[in-house]
Order: sequence, then structure tokens, then C-alpha cells
Amino acid sequence: MPRPTRVAIDLRPLSRGPSTGIGLILSQILEELPGHGFEFIGVSDRPVGSPAVVESIEVRAGRGSVGRIRWETRELPGILRAIHPQPDLYHATWNHGVPPGLPFPALLSLHDLIPWKAPALVPWPQPSFLHRWLYRRQVRASARSAAAIVTLSEASRGDIVARMPEVSAKIEVVPCAVPRWLGPASRDAIASARARFGERYWLYLGGFDPRKGVEVLLEAMAIAFPQGKGAPALVLAGSVNRLATDLARSAADRGIRVSLPGYVPDSELSGLLGGATLFVYPSRHEGFGIPPLLAMAVGTPCVTSDIPAIREVVGDAAVLFPSGDAPALASLLAEAAKDPASLWPLARRGMERSRSFSVEAMTERMIRAYGRAAETRAGSA
Repeated sequence: MPRPTRVAIDLRPLSRGPSTGIGLILSQILEELPGHGFEFIGVSDRPVGSPAVVESIEVRAGRGSVGRIRWETRELPGILRAIHPQPDLYHATWNHGVPPGLPFPALLSLHDLIPWKAPALVPWPQPSFLHRWLYRRQVRASARSAAAIVTLSEASRGDIVARMPEVSAKIEVVPCAVPRWLGPASRDAIASARARFGERYWLYLGGFDPRKGVEVLLEAMAIAFPQGKGAPALVLAGSVNRLATDLARSAADRGIRVSLPGYVPDSELSGLLGGATLFVYPSRHEGFGIPPLLAMAVGTPCVTSDIPAIREVVGDAAVLFPSGDAPALASLLAEAAKDPASLWPLARRGMERSRSFSVEAMTERMIRAYGRAAETRAGSA
């Protein structure tokens, strides 16, 4: 019987508190691939306390007092070389972090190039010009060193090839999957969400930074419902920061009732999504678009911005509006409020489409990418 393929994997995205989209992808890899001949050892710059699946693998946590790129170039190589028995493969999961000269090959997850493509919409540390330069240098070096690259969508693949054509042959597209634990919400879960937020509420789920376009949603609400007249309650879910509170305050001044529930744990997500009568996602740039996929899987109709990565996810199962166009979105929202029943066919199409983003399909593609990288036994260049 052949021994398992031993994979060292970067778990830093799971050490930063509430799980993000990258955290969801990582959790699925750690849950699904051990049953297909892989075993994992984690590396991180700090302890990893969640999710529960991490408890079943060894984690080597190094000193995390230095910056992210400095840790990748100074601390990570030594941690990887000290692993015994030696891994067959290293998986860099966070857009860069492939040290040159490893004695085994590396796979790079390059989820998107948004900081490169739209740097003005990214909240960079200061001085921003230095961090932009360091980011581009580290991404390019990691992509060249990696034996193979996985990304989330054909749109993201196109962005990578446009900026680094020399790595185009290495790229595999591995879309995100609907998690096994997510499905249509129970009546009790929906009732609980509506008791908290209102019988008729609309939902945004995601981060709060300029590229997410949440201010476009609030402007559209103000146009569609002057002084808030006839407006549904609006729930903006996700880890709250200053931008979120400023936006909520501005909306309240215009008569729009906004709730900021903060980060929503997995156990409450189906109820929150299922209780909403509409899911609105106004993002300007995405590498994939996990929140609309989750909303479709639960059966909530979606209105989303018309950008390439999101089109790949929703197909004809969402209403699209031109990215950044608040009046166009306002027109769609006014119609949705006037005739909610018109959205039911959209919800059914969304549930059907979400089934094509299965864990099984993601696992099959990831196994193929791992196999492709592991074939390069000489290690990174």
C-alpha cells in the first residue's frame, strides 16, 4: 500500500480569528483530502486554535512578531526544512509565501490579484507605496518558484496571466465549494433570524473595505426609499470595523434602518441567509464571490454586481447590475420591494446552480493540482 503524500500547509489564515473565505477553503482541504491519500502538517506564525479539524494534525508555529512578508522570507524556510520526515509538497495558501530553493516542490494558492489590479481600493499599511511594491515582488517571486498554481476562477486566472504570462502553464482553476454543513435553513432558524432583524430584511454578508461597495448599496437604498419610506431592514453582516459603523450611521441619517450583527458563526449562517428575503452583494472586485454562492445554496434570491468572477458563480441565477451604479441598483431594489414574489424563480435557479459547486468537485480538482505539483520532485527553482 503506497504511503500518503505528506503536505506541509500554511495555516496562517486560520490563526487570524473569525474564519474568512480562505479559511473556509483551507478547512475543506483539511477535511476532505486525508481520505484520498494525503496527510498534513501545518505551519503558522502563531498558534492555530480553530477550526476543530486542525486539532487532528501537527502544527509548527514559529515566531510571529515580524511582518507577514518578513516571516515568509526569514522564518518560514527554516520551519519547512526542519520538518521530518521531509514533506513531499508545500502548499502556500495565502497568495504568496513560497520560499525559493526548497528541497521539495510547492503549490501556490493565488486567490486573486485585487491588490495589484485595484490598489486604490485596498487599505494598505503606511507607507502604502512600499507595501504595494513588496506585495507585487513577493507574488511574482512565489508564482515563479511554485511548481503549480491554483486560483478560484477563470476571471482570476485571466488577471494572473495578464500580469505574469510566464506562469500561465502552471495554473489550475479550483472553484470554491458549498460547505457540507450549509443547506436550507430550518423553520426555527428562520424564525429566530426574523425575530431579531424583522420579518422582511435584506442582507449583505462580507467584509467592509472600499472594494466591497457597501456604500453603493446604501446609496441605492436611499434613492429607492427616500427618508426610508417602505424600506426593508438592512443587515450588514461581517466583522465590524470603523468603515462599517460610519456607513451604518450615514444610512440611519437617511432613514435606512441598518443592523450590524458582526461576524456570524457557521451555526447561525443558514438561518441568517434563509431568513433574508433578498441578498445583495455590490462588490467591485472579487476573485470568486463566496457569499453569493452561500446565499444561492440556502435558497435566497441574489442581486449582485456584474463583474467577471461573480458572473462565473451566479450565471443566470441572480439579477446583475453594473458595478458601482447606485441608481441602477436602486431601480432593482425598488422592484424587489414592490413584487417580492417575482424573486422566487430566481431563488430556485440559485439552489440548482449552487449544486455544481460541490465539495466532491473541489476535492477532485485539488487532488489533481497537488499531483501536478508533487511530480516536480526537484523542488522549487
